[in-house]
Amino acid sequence: MPTVYLKTGEVVEVSIEELGDYLYENEDKIQLQKLKSRRGPIRSKIAAENNPAA
Repeated sequence: MPTVYLKTGEVVEVSIEELGDYLYENEDKIQLQKLKSRRGPIRSKIAAENNPAA
């Protein structure tokens, strides 16, 4: 089930079927979060650092 974090600090789990309606009805109460990128360095950059001839 998707988890929604509210500005009050409350954590709510909402079923997939109800998620769209819940988000629309409570958009002013929902806390926005930014997640760090999980991607590593670009492979071609790694190859260039390890093999300058490449």
